[in-house]
Amino acid sequence: MEFFLSNIQALLKNYLDSPELPSHEALLALLEGGISVLEGENSSYRPLADDGKAGGLLDFTSDEFKDFPLVIVPDLHGRGKFILDILNLKIGGKSVLELLQSGQVYVLCVGDIFHSENRGRERWKKAFLECMAGNLVNEALTQEMKENLSLLEMLLSLKSAFASHFHILKGNHENVLNEDLRPKHGNVPFCKFCDEGNMVRDFLQHAYDDLILHEIYCFENALPICAAFKKCVVSHAEPATFFSRSQLINYHEDFSMVSFALTWTANGAASEGTVEHFFRELLPESARDIAWYFTGHRPVLGKYALRQEGRLVQIHNPDVEQVALVLPGKKFEPERDIVDVERNFRHELH
Repeated sequence: MEFFLSNIQALLKNYLDSPELPSHEALLALLEGGISVLEGENSSYRPLADDGKAGGLLDFTSDEFKDFPLVIVPDLHGRGKFILDILNLKIGGKSVLELLQSGQVYVLCVGDIFHSENRGRERWKKAFLECMAGNLVNEALTQEMKENLSLLEMLLSLKSAFASHFHILKGNHENVLNEDLRPKHGNVPFCKFCDEGNMVRDFLQHAYDDLILHEIYCFENALPICAAFKKCVVSHAEPATFFSRSQLINYHEDFSMVSFALTWTANGAASEGTVEHFFRELLPESARDIAWYFTGHRPVLGKYALRQEGRLVQIHNPDVEQVALVLPGKKFEPERDIVDVERNFRHELH
């Protein structure tokens, strides 16, 4: 086991530290492997949709699944070091990576893999000026994409290595084609400081080709959009409205409504009581009174923000490497259980 753990740590660090973009061959192989894992996930925790495809819901609420620690990871936005620090986080004397290897932890990322956002504001501005001058594969954008693609490599490797214990949900930034096809996929173009969505798409098309673009697109659309565990429900954004378990599983039938409502919701835009509806629909009756709904998406100041009458907690602070820990035998407490992994906080189970 030590050999395996040291190997995967070295692999992930090599991705992060590489001065070069991933090769076409290496990136394609990782994408094909990751898509295969996502499309072939075990139906015991990812029920099949009516069309036979992997559904949009991860469901770990049944008695067949042990109540292992759950690490909920907010929006990543190119932060590969964040992933390495999470893997080194100690829970009960063992690192998250060791617990993944022994199948004794769940790690759930809420999505938003690409785009450094405010952290890369000045770099985006430089890249935009170069793109407007016709230089689509410029130095500033290359540095941005090194971060994004190395993170993607890390996530694909972890998903392939720990398929049933490492998970990624679709966020609103999982739209590599920058399409505006709400009737089809619920995707909305991304533009914050300049023209980031189109710039990333054009960069990938010119630095690689249409095949890599297509494979990233397939990866994004193979991601689930909601997860239910024994004491919580998680999606990228606050649920704008309520969906049944069947609707979540069959999200490809109504992807525009379901995906958009769980990835793009602005603060204050959700219908009242949606979280309570999700608890009743997805969780055992015994857990509903102590359950929490977790999201990222909208940035918060400090550790967290509470919504939906205090039943939903937003944990995405882009300036801090923090995660939420939902621990067996304990009621979740935001002040105690939202921890800064960059400081290698040792959160012991008792």
